[in-house]
Amino acid sequence: MRKVGGSLILKIMKGILGIIGLALICAAGENLSRTGGEFMALRNWPAALNYFERALAENPQLDAAWYGKGLSLCQLQRYDAGLEALAKAVELSPRNVSYLYVSGVCNEWRGKDGYEAAEAYYRKALELVPDQAQLHHKLGSLYQRQGRYVDAIPEFKKAIELEPKDFISYNNLAGCYLAIRQPEEAVKLYRKAIVRSEDPAQYHFYFELGVALLSANRMAEAKAAFLIETALSPEFVDARLDLGNIYVLENNLGRALEEYQEVLAIDPDQAEARYNLGQIYLSLNQSQLALKNFSRYVELKPESGAGHYYLGLAYARLGEPDRAQAEYDQSLELGYKPEVMKRQAGQ
Repeated sequence: MRKVGGSLILKIMKGILGIIGLALICAAGENLSRTGGEFMALRNWPAALNYFERALAENPQLDAAWYGKGLSLCQLQRYDAGLEALAKAVELSPRNVSYLYVSGVCNEWRGKDGYEAAEAYYRKALELVPDQAQLHHKLGSLYQRQGRYVDAIPEFKKAIELEPKDFISYNNLAGCYLAIRQPEEAVKLYRKAIVRSEDPAQYHFYFELGVALLSANRMAEAKAAFLIETALSPEFVDARLDLGNIYVLENNLGRALEEYQEVLAIDPDQAEARYNLGQIYLSLNQSQLALKNFSRYVELKPESGAGHYYLGLAYARLGEPDRAQAEYDQSLELGYKPEVMKRQAGQ
């Protein structure tokens, strides 16, 4: 029997040790990457980033570590470096939908300059999983953000078709209809959402229905929708504000006062309610209450020329002409002109 030479045995041993070493390096990298994933789940982005970078130092071919690094950097608003890392993850695993999706999201976070790239990533992901509702919703949201409402509508429709209880898409789709002046489509959509939803108050669908009905000039039905919303969500101020506005249009100032006061009981710093109450109190010749509400309004909205004008009017009615004039001057400096001045100027 021929003996194996010592040099050959040494080479074999070195090869085995090399394989073992490589396996240990890969295992170390994967363990570090998994730890990074745990910190990522906790949204501790700096700690996650640290572990992903250590994992890549051990094994630069770990696509999951590149992905984690990229997402962590994007969450830390370091978009260029984050997108570079995500591109490496996509290069290593081009059919991974999560990598494509997050690359799109990170581009979108960059702002307008990233919208085109975001669209490309979302579309590439949809080629792989055309029936994923979230991707259609995300693409529709991107179009909506760009004012491309006609392009957004079929994406939201597809998201709803694939997931009939994807109620966020209902709100987005209705917003598109309202933007292109098709309020009746929004009304029909919200009625469908209300039927399908186990808890319409969760997404304030009756309030949204009321807004759509107002846009369609169906005020009585809008009022009914807002009343239902206030019953379902007593603390939701937007519905109470719009209900109060309808009462003002109906000249039912008593009920309007009640709604605006309810709003302020929930949120004392709600500026619109302060302004509207001030207007009502002026019309009722309750100048001291008007002064109180307009004073608070201009504290909340010092840039409002109208607020300063009506605060001045309240001072004038209370016999304080100097303070009234100071507020009128401030309103003019802010570019506000009351209707009487506009008519005199022929505007």
